[in-house]
Amino acid sequence: MNPMLESFISESRDNLEEASQCFLALEQSPDDASIMQNLFRAMHTIKGSSGLFDIGPFTRLMHVAEDILDLARAGDLSLSSEHIDVLLNAMDQITVWIDELEELGELGSDAEQQGAPHMSELLAIIPKEAGDTLDSVGTTSHQSENQASDHSREDLKHVLETLPIATRLRIFTQHDLATYIHYTPQTDCFFTGDDPIHTVRLTPDCVVTQIASIAPWPAITELDPYACNLSFDLISCADIESLLDHFKYVEDDTKILDIELPWLVFPSGEWSDDQSLFQDVLAPLSEHIKNQTWHAIPNLLQPVIELANPDFYQVSCLQWIKALAEKDAAEPTLMSALLNALENGAFEYDYDEQISETVTLSEANSSEHDTENAPEEASCHALSDAQRTLLATQMQMLEFSTESDIEGRVASAQLVIERILGDALTPSNLGAVVHECLESSSTIGLISLIQNVLELNHADQTQVTAVTEDKCVNSVSMTDENSSDEGDEMDIASLVRQEQQLRQAPDQEEATDSTAVVTPHALSNDADTPITPATKPASSNTTHEPSHNQKPQVLKVDQHRIDLLMDLVGELVVAKNSLPYLAKKAEDDYQVRALAKEIKSQYAVINRLAESMQSTMMQIRMVPVSTIFQRFPRLVRDLSRKLNKDVRLILEGEESEADKNVVENLADPLIHLVRNSLDHGFETEQERVDQGKSAQGTLYLRAIPKDDQVIIEVVDDGRGMDPEKLKQSAYRKGIINEQKLESITDQEALYLIFAPGFSTAEQVSDLSGRGVGMDVVNGLVQQAGGKVTIDSELGKGTTIRLFLPLTMAVSRVMMVEVQHQCFGISMENIVETVKVPHDRLLRIKQGEAIVLRDKVIPVLSLHSLLSMPETEYEEEVPLLIMSLNGEDIALKIDQFHEGIDIVQKPLAGLMSQYNYYSGSALLGDGRVLLILNIKELLSCQ
Repeated sequence: MNPMLESFISESRDNLEEASQCFLALEQSPDDASIMQNLFRAMHTIKGSSGLFDIGPFTRLMHVAEDILDLARAGDLSLSSEHIDVLLNAMDQITVWIDELEELGELGSDAEQQGAPHMSELLAIIPKEAGDTLDSVGTTSHQSENQASDHSREDLKHVLETLPIATRLRIFTQHDLATYIHYTPQTDCFFTGDDPIHTVRLTPDCVVTQIASIAPWPAITELDPYACNLSFDLISCADIESLLDHFKYVEDDTKILDIELPWLVFPSGEWSDDQSLFQDVLAPLSEHIKNQTWHAIPNLLQPVIELANPDFYQVSCLQWIKALAEKDAAEPTLMSALLNALENGAFEYDYDEQISETVTLSEANSSEHDTENAPEEASCHALSDAQRTLLATQMQMLEFSTESDIEGRVASAQLVIERILGDALTPSNLGAVVHECLESSSTIGLISLIQNVLELNHADQTQVTAVTEDKCVNSVSMTDENSSDEGDEMDIASLVRQEQQLRQAPDQEEATDSTAVVTPHALSNDADTPITPATKPASSNTTHEPSHNQKPQVLKVDQHRIDLLMDLVGELVVAKNSLPYLAKKAEDDYQVRALAKEIKSQYAVINRLAESMQSTMMQIRMVPVSTIFQRFPRLVRDLSRKLNKDVRLILEGEESEADKNVVENLADPLIHLVRNSLDHGFETEQERVDQGKSAQGTLYLRAIPKDDQVIIEVVDDGRGMDPEKLKQSAYRKGIINEQKLESITDQEALYLIFAPGFSTAEQVSDLSGRGVGMDVVNGLVQQAGGKVTIDSELGKGTTIRLFLPLTMAVSRVMMVEVQHQCFGISMENIVETVKVPHDRLLRIKQGEAIVLRDKVIPVLSLHSLLSMPETEYEEEVPLLIMSLNGEDIALKIDQFHEGIDIVQKPLAGLMSQYNYYSGSALLGDGRVLLILNIKELLSCQ
């Protein structure tokens, strides 16, 4: 998958999660401007980033949603709960599309049809008066078009009037077309993936660039460096298709206007009172213009142009007349206007009528200008620092390549070279060098090529000097890269330093109208370009000490790599268990006690390191349970509205952490529990009021870390569970028999809800009533190595607790022996181990029991459960006390062994059919240990 698409998917999921939380918070606090701002930024980021990919329905739906939020932010629309429902449904569709992008790399063929209903619902929210001026789907009203057109006319007039005549002459004589671009980035463009300077630098065939501040610069103490306050006026000689393609990701911020070359034609300069030099050519020039004998004009005017001062107004008239005649673009009216200006200094030509309507990018994209392939940045000859660093990095990667990865590194370097240099500057022998590298398994040739590119580019770069007019504050205009004869050049870093210096001036509160002239070539030069004394910022005596409070660095790694490393650490933890066996063998079999002692000593060291590695790896995989909890405010809101109940959700302990797999496996059980609480647990508002409760119910979702477990509590203050009703319902459904009905306790009755097919709902709905929800919860929790407990009081509420291990990678089990065979039992359910005299076992009806600390505990034989011969106990009976479903039981075994750490593996083949084995593990001495699932073993009896 495209790395950019992967990044977009990941960031969009985070932004959608934030947007969902903001929607719910906004419903509770509709006047909170900070919530609205965060919501708008998250939505705007998704919309802006989506423009990088060909996912039109996605972008359009986000665009409409963003426009609605913009209206709400401006106070033109009040968002109701129904409006938020529509917006949340649209975000659900966006989530579906993100899943499609992750799976397929593109949207499905029916994406347009999927988005149409959501688009209609969103558009219905927009008030009619707001819809007339809102650009919701990439179009504007006629009035807004005219306003934009008028604005661009004025911008273009200003740009052309500020250009020196030499620049206008160069464009006119050397190019056949010119295009004006007015680009105003969004204030928060840096948060949406846009880099305005980078975009402008790579504009194809850009010959004029003017940068101006949109608003006066604030004081340096109030300046927000992440708020863009610039607009750009550009003139490019590239074809319109290339420009449309280049600016397609910022089309809402860009307007494009075709320039007819004659618009560049108007005289400028200082009027000369001495007309004697021009009198000799007036009569013949007038005759040639009258007769339209254009070919004779250049030879007539050339001597005068060479002799006269080029700064004179009259000379500029002659230059334009000569240029028009040479280009065979002479038009009698324009030539006559220039002749009249030469005689009396008045150039009368209807300039405004020559300016056509502005073309927005969205309009141009829907016309015959199809944005096919954008040209490479062939016009940018000087490499930036970032580009040179990228090439140098490729050299380093190639130097350390091996035979196993040389192909990938060479291909990567080739791609970087081609993208940085473009078609025009990429060495013609690049393909041959790459082929030779792959054939010889050596990267020397490609390293040499990159080195040559860097050296040649460095030698070709010209030194750039800077000069400004006296009051350069508010705007910076840039002319084409060939106009070095009109003034010294200034690089963009110098401009930034100059603006900072001027903004710090104590007497300056707002920008002036002066303009500085530089060339666009400066945009691609290094930041250390020499600065002339006129603009060089004052030196600073401040020394910058290295920061000792740096932000933590984040390294993103694929999860499967972490999983693999975790498995290896788990295997290491198990492998170190073989050392005690070796020590025992060395001492018992070979009588080498010194060696056994040394092995035990090394085992202690390895054990400490292995446990430290395991702990560190567990911390790496730990994620806060808030990643799951954040889903439930939306779920509770939607279901409570659907059930017509008023329920408030309170989240606690969100910062508690557990293994990523445990947290992810927690999602489905919690969804079932929360849905059951809302559907079964809570009364209607009227029922709560009649019982003396508040009309609003409260649902708590808590996470409590405890030792090596995390406890999740789902607590409601609803109606609670009636044990008698549960018993009768289970009896009617055949889940328990009559004998069990009479003997079962109220606490045991609560656990009947986990039985397959059990339900107390009288009607089946899309939320409950099928009898599969709680059974699934219990199964999923047990599968994760946890357990579920229930406490409920009729009329007061219910508390369900999920006990889950912090990690599932390494488990701790106790080894027990039955008939000379060893089995493993999870330590999570073991309460204690005891040895009691045989005569303390009591016979109660058909079974045995023991009184332990004034508590009667039933005794079962593990031999009988495993269908193995019983053992005759002479004196003491080893008992394993376990807690299952809130009740204690005692298992008779033959012998206890130590507890060990294992990596449990699922059983395969025929053994996978036996559920009373939860898995197997390899012991240090090479034996296979079967892990018993005591709950399943008991249910099979």
